[in-house]
Amino acid sequence: MSKKWIRNRDWARQPHVKENAPSSLWWFRRPDRHRVVDAYLVRYSRGRALPDGFKDDVLRWLSDLNSLQNKKAWGQPKTFRYWSVPAYAVASGMKPAALMKRLRELEKVAKQLFPDSVPSSRKQRSSLNENEQQEIRKQYLAGEDARELAKKFRITPSQVGHLCRKERAIRDAEREEAQSATPGNAAPADNSESEMPF
Repeated sequence: MSKKWIRNRDWARQPHVKENAPSSLWWFRRPDRHRVVDAYLVRYSRGRALPDGFKDDVLRWLSDLNSLQNKKAWGQPKTFRYWSVPAYAVASGMKPAALMKRLRELEKVAKQLFPDSVPSSRKQRSSLNENEQQEIRKQYLAGEDARELAKKFRITPSQVGHLCRKERAIRDAEREEAQSATPGNAAPADNSESEMPF
């Protein structure tokens, strides 16, 4: 039986994460999670009246994102997946960036309320020391992927790229040299002088 392929736009509107709920919602598993939502709503309102049903909407989003979903509605009754934040936003008619911003704000409140419960992977790390910078450069030059290094040192891939600019130039030069040394990949002779119009 052939595999049924799902178009990208359909895939983007259904739960498809196998492992866990979004890691930014670590605080939602706490029994006192209502403190985070209440504090967020006070900050969000800034003294103004909240839109009707806004608190219920926030609680529904959080509950859906933290619950394992049966994909029966999408034609896969024996498959269970979590929502990714962008997919949930698209399926719910929201802009993904807006929902992600709200979840970041909720996590910020949670970090202030429960600083001892913040997972190490969600803590903002201090700046890299000289030894760590040298180790990143060394591993990058040895061929390690920037994304893997970013995970290992809890920084962003762009920070790795910024830190390893010289090493990237060396890797690019080595790659070009290897490609030019391969038979059949030699660059064609430059006949630009004979083709000049004057």
